[in-house]
Amino acid sequence: MAENKLSKDKLSKRGTLSKEELAALLEPEALSLSSFREAISGKTGLFKAVLFGLTLSATTYLALYSFGVLDRFLSYGWTQYYGWTQYYGDYQLHQIRFFIGFVMLVILYVCILLRKPLDTLLLCYAGLLTYFLISGTARLLVVLSAPNGLRFIVGYFVLHATFILLVLVMAWEERRSSW
Repeated sequence: MAENKLSKDKLSKRGTLSKEELAALLEPEALSLSSFREAISGKTGLFKAVLFGLTLSATTYLALYSFGVLDRFLSYGWTQYYGWTQYYGDYQLHQIRFFIGFVMLVILYVCILLRKPLDTLLLCYAGLLTYFLISGTARLLVVLSAPNGLRFIVGYFVLHATFILLVLVMAWEERRSSW
């Protein structure tokens, strides 16, 4: 009985919403893009620097890859360089991985422009890059011989580990950002 009276008291004391407030709550949220300057205005300086560095790296890589400059230095190019032409799958795998990385960067920019929280997205990206690191390094260890390919394998590992670290720094800085 006392519980029923308590419930009725709560119902009678709650405030009611105005028609405008109710309409605003029931209206679906529209996606609105902000300008890039507005979108990163609340981000820390380190976040902006890392974002610029990752974007510059991806753009430079895309340009060098388009002109064929990197063929000798990439994993598939390295296997081709030593005459292992049966590893054409490495070339296809490299293209798929780069495409995924490029899509990840585009999604990141869209989420920034939509002012969405990025920490979960960036942690997912770090996990995917860790998979790329482990699977790519394992593949290179199988394909390349130790004396000839050790320098390339170490370079591959360090490059991917650097990108993972940069994405984790962005996730950390996202949490420190003002919005």
